[in-house]
Amino acid sequence: TEPALIGMMITFQYIFMPYNEVLGFIMIIWSRHCEFQADFFAKQLKRATELKSALIKLNKDNLGFPVTDWLYSTFNYSHPPLLERLKAMEKVE
Repeated sequence: TEPALIGMMITFQYIFMPYNEVLGFIMIIWSRHCEFQADFFAKQLKRATELKSALIKLNKDNLGFPVTDWLYSTFNYSHPPLLERLKAMEKVE
């Protein structure tokens, strides 16, 4: 009975793998959207300069590299890169 169960588990993993990738991508897009909304909300509260300085400080403290490929970051980063967030805040102004 156990080999049949293991075989079913492996089969289901292969069947649901594409759905998992699509769902993961949708969750990344949703998370990035929420981050941009939070930045816009901070801008509405007149806290854009504080947010910009905090994001830059966090990036420096975490030794983050500010330049990333847009396609790679779209598929793999749940938060937008620093330069993308700063450009989005300036665009709204």
